[in-house]
Amino acid sequence: MSAGEEIEAWHKGRLFHRGRVTETIPSTELFWIVDSRTGSRKLLDVEALEIVRVEKIIPVEAVRTESVRTEAAYVETDRAERAVRAERASVTRASRREPHVVWFSSA
Repeated sequence: MSAGEEIEAWHKGRLFHRGRVTETIPSTELFWIVDSRTGSRKLLDVEALEIVRVEKIIPVEAVRTESVRTEAAYVETDRAERAVRAERASVTRASRREPHVVWFSSA
C-alpha cells in the first residue's frame, strides 16, 4: 500500500469505503484515505477490512479535453513557426547585416 493508490475497503461482502490513499503507517498496518463518496479523511485498518486495489478511472471527457488542448497547442505553435519563417524570408540579406563603419586617417 502506498500514497496515491485507489482502494476499496470491504467488510462482510459490503463496500464500506472507496478512495485514494494519502498516508500509510507501516508499523501499525494503518493508512489514511480520502473517501471519494464523502470527501472526508478516514483511517483504515488492514486487519479489520478487506482492501482491494482498483484502477484509477479517468472520465472520457477529461481525455477528450486534454487531446483537444494538446492539438490546439500544436496548431498554435505551428502557426507561430510559419510566421517567423515568413518574416525571416521577407527580410533581405543586406538589411540583416550590421552597418559597417570604416574610419580613414590622413596621418
